[in-house]
Parts: sequence; C-alpha cells; structure tokens
Amino acid sequence: MTHSTDRRRVMKLAAAAGGALALGHTGTAGAAAAAPGPVVTRPEVRTLTTQQWREFVAAVHQLHSGDTTTNLYDRMVATHSNNASRAHGVPAFLPWHRVYLSRFEKSLQKINPSVVLPYWDWSRDAQAPESSPVLSSSYFGGPGRKPDGAVVDGAFANWRCTVPNPHALRRTTDARIPAFHSSEAVEGTVVRATSYDQLRRSLEAPHGTVHTAIGGHNGDMSFMYAPNDPLFWVAEAFTDLLWAEWQQRHPALARTYNGGSARPSDLLRPFGVTVESTFDTRDLGYTYPRWSSNRTA
Repeated sequence: MTHSTDRRRVMKLAAAAGGALALGHTGTAGAAAAAPGPVVTRPEVRTLTTQQWREFVAAVHQLHSGDTTTNLYDRMVATHSNNASRAHGVPAFLPWHRVYLSRFEKSLQKINPSVVLPYWDWSRDAQAPESSPVLSSSYFGGPGRKPDGAVVDGAFANWRCTVPNPHALRRTTDARIPAFHSSEAVEGTVVRATSYDQLRRSLEAPHGTVHTAIGGHNGDMSFMYAPNDPLFWVAEAFTDLLWAEWQQRHPALARTYNGGSARPSDLLRPFGVTVESTFDTRDLGYTYPRWSSNRTA
C-alpha cells in the first residue's frame, strides 16, 4: 500500500474524533480492555448463516451512518491512515492491527451484541480471486465499474467515503484480479518462522498483495485509507488469525516480540495499550478456529 497524499482532511477527521480516536481507550496503558462475558470465535465469512451475514452488514452500515463528526466508521478510517508509520513496516504491524480490529468489532457489538467480526481466508482464493464468492454480489461485491472503479454490487454497493476526500468506494477495474499467496505458501510461513520478527516480515508482504490486487491503481485498498472498503476488516482478520495460529504452533514464542528495539512493553498509539496486552486474543474477547492449508471450511 502507499501513503495518502492528502493528509489535511485525514487530520481533520482525526481531530473530530477527539478522545474517541483511541476507539475505546479505557485510560489503562498496561492492558487492552478485556471484554466481559464469553469469548467469541471469529468465523470464516463463508460459514456465516444468511441471518448472521445480514446482521454483520447492517451493523457496519449503521456504524457508517451520520455526518463527518458523528460517523465513527470514517473516524476509524482516519485513525488507520493517520498512524500509517506506526502500524506498517514495523514490528507493531501485527499487534497494532489486532487492537484496531478488536475496537472495530466491539463498536459493531455495541450496535448488535450478536455480531462477530468474520475473517476471509483469502489464501483459499489465491489463484482466481475474482471467482471467490466473497467477491461476488452475495457478499462484498467484485471489481469496480469502468472507468471510475466505483463498487456497484454487493452488500456495500454505492458506499460513500470521506477519507481523504469525498468519493465513491473504489476497487480495481480489471475483471481478473492478480493472484494472492497460496495456502501452501502461507502455511510455509507459519511453519518456518522461528521468531516474531521473521513472522511479521513474512506476513506483511502477502497481506499487501491482497490490498494492491483488489485496490489496483486507484482503489481504496491500495492506500492507507484502505478501511474505507469494508472488505479490509475481514482480510486483515485473516492476517491476525495467522499470527494466532503461529502462536499456538510455537507456544514457546507466543509471547515474544522483537525486531530492532521493539519491546513487549511498547505502547501502541493511539490506543494506549501495550504490545504484551495483545498476545492472547482471549484477553480481547475472541479466538479463532485452528487453521491449516488443507482446511476445507
């Protein structure tokens, strides 16, 4: 992904967020806000029932409602764009996004407590992403229309964005989407990574391929305001799942964090929580099913 060239509008939205910029910051630096009640299991998006999918979509739309001062969704987009250098190409990539996704999920659950953020196992669609049901009109819609790239089908057809400026949600206009990293390649990363830093570096590139393949030259997913596209959240959740899977397969390394001067006590801004508070997803109120490259569900 590339950085947005229009920072002033992003900063304006971030300022409008005020204290809410931290997306649920509790004021406690040492720990992420633990969710009361049961720990939910995030499902693969294709396993959602019709009712679960409808409730997820409805909650996202409601989060996106309102003007630029009350629209929490757009403020979350601004948070991602405005913290690009803190969250990408650095050791904090995985924990930063883990907290970010958790705050998004909790915002949806304030609207509908039964909603759980699903993940999209994009590795299953690696060879022909355009043929994935996830990119069909039944789910998130496919490539944008020619010539402007606007998304006009799926659950978020005609979705409007405000970051970095008002526009229609855009994706690549190419009917054929470039291939992603395969399940076998992703499995190899999870198996072979012998340190957190190696894992993070090995996951960030495949994650970026998904962004640029779907975003193309001018689509939102190709930029740091990628969360404009609701597809962002389920794609990022799969990257988070892969970190969680690596942690389970390498229990001695599960609570490690390294790369340069990185330390588990580092603070994740703007959330106000430490890296070490993110090591166990259950502390954030969720978990994932176990994953492998031969998983069929």
